[in-house]
Amino acid sequence: MAFEIKPVYEDPTDEEVEEIVPVRETVPVDPYEPTLDLRDYKYPALDLLENHGSDKIVQDASELEKNKNQIIDTLKNYDISIQKISATVGPTVTLYEIVPAAGVRISRIKNLEDDIALSLSALGIRIIAPIPGRGTIGIEVPNVKKTIVSLRNMLASDKFQHSQMDLPIAIGKKIDNENFIADLAKMPHLLMAGATGQGKSVGINTLLVSLLYKKHPSQLKFVLVDPKKVELSLYKLIEKHFLAKLPGEEDAIITDTKKVVHTLNALCIEMDLRYDLLKEAGTRNIREYNAKFTQRRLNPQKGHRYLPFIVLVIDEFADLIMTAGKEVEMPIARLAQLARAVGIHLIIATQRPSVNIITGTIKANFPARIAFKVSSKIDSRTILDTGGAEQLIGQGDMLISFNGEVVRLQCAFVDTPEVESVAEFIGEQRGYPDAFLLPEYIDEKDMEGKDFSLADRDPLFEEAARVIVQNQQGSTSLLQRRMKLGYNRAGRLMDQLEAAGIVGPNMGSKARDVIVKSESDLEEILNSML
Repeated sequence: MAFEIKPVYEDPTDEEVEEIVPVRETVPVDPYEPTLDLRDYKYPALDLLENHGSDKIVQDASELEKNKNQIIDTLKNYDISIQKISATVGPTVTLYEIVPAAGVRISRIKNLEDDIALSLSALGIRIIAPIPGRGTIGIEVPNVKKTIVSLRNMLASDKFQHSQMDLPIAIGKKIDNENFIADLAKMPHLLMAGATGQGKSVGINTLLVSLLYKKHPSQLKFVLVDPKKVELSLYKLIEKHFLAKLPGEEDAIITDTKKVVHTLNALCIEMDLRYDLLKEAGTRNIREYNAKFTQRRLNPQKGHRYLPFIVLVIDEFADLIMTAGKEVEMPIARLAQLARAVGIHLIIATQRPSVNIITGTIKANFPARIAFKVSSKIDSRTILDTGGAEQLIGQGDMLISFNGEVVRLQCAFVDTPEVESVAEFIGEQRGYPDAFLLPEYIDEKDMEGKDFSLADRDPLFEEAARVIVQNQQGSTSLLQRRMKLGYNRAGRLMDQLEAAGIVGPNMGSKARDVIVKSESDLEEILNSML
């Protein structure tokens, strides 16, 4: 009896191999480009701004010579001899640098401030003794003819046009006529003070306009707080491009104190949400996070999104402190301490730089400070930690304390009609459907004693239930990230889900157990509640 032996395994042919193992091609993915939502957005042109002053500084040789001789004679009257004197002419002030003879004490020259002012019959003389890193003593004397520094000239300069800064702001011109352009992201927050009518509001407009000229709406959002109600109203036109507001609010520019408290707390929630996103992405700051997101290395399904910079501008801080006090101070201090790494920056202006307005907590976190003319030496010390701001001559003459040094600048000037024309140019273009929405903040006090029943559950209850069941993760922070909610509302939703039997009880810092395992079971529960 013959047996036919069949092989147990036959090698598959080439055709069969191709059927079993499909050939995978790696398709290169284009990087994410946030500006494509408004791809036809046009940046404002420089001709929307006017040329106020000439770019050239007018030097009056006779005035320079006269002042030099007066300074030398005044010092000679007090037996102080000098080796050399030189002058640098700026837009509003001329700096006379003197090298005293050997053995002359600096404090003697410093004490002659009033005598030199008398001999020159000039207003607002300031002595810098010594000028850091120069080995000379500086005497700043206001010019008889002042030159207006035009914002248009500053924005047209190569330094601004080709800057690689995250948030470039053109502030003004130094005494040596060099443009002072800084990065708000490096500052990271800015405190401005000065008496009424000395140029604070123009200064704020200068900062905002320079940011509008450089950034795309997808990269930057403003939160504008204006207790005066009229200063920042021009920016209402760019609401759908550059402004951020609370959900359900009509006006994006906040004037009511109670809404200011809500907005600041909503910004704190946004800051916490951003820190959660950074932690999940394994990045340390907004720049690394956005770079990772644009390279498509983060999953939007897990709540990741492109993060624009947010700049909070408060035009009159003293008014808020007087009406709301601690309620405003606490969130501001939190934002000032922590928000820098997640791209939230503060610009705060006040008329009254007294200690009860600018407290130690706030001051410690505002390393960059601007002082326009103030009324007393005490005010100058409060804002800058040094005197000098009381000697300024007003009209945009200012001192900025930044990177450990105090520099005198003439603030760039931009007029209200120019700001209006820039805002109109941006506002007439296609924008987003709505302003950038901040997370919702509901005051704990408003919610006290409102125990819920399932009949009056949250409108987002069903959506929240689906998110939790799909992810099988009963965590409040997941609801916050996915649905862009505040912590309080996400917590209440979680309590309602527990009452409905969808998630288990609170387990401290651990995520709750999800009792409902499939979406079909969830639909049955939701239908039974109708």
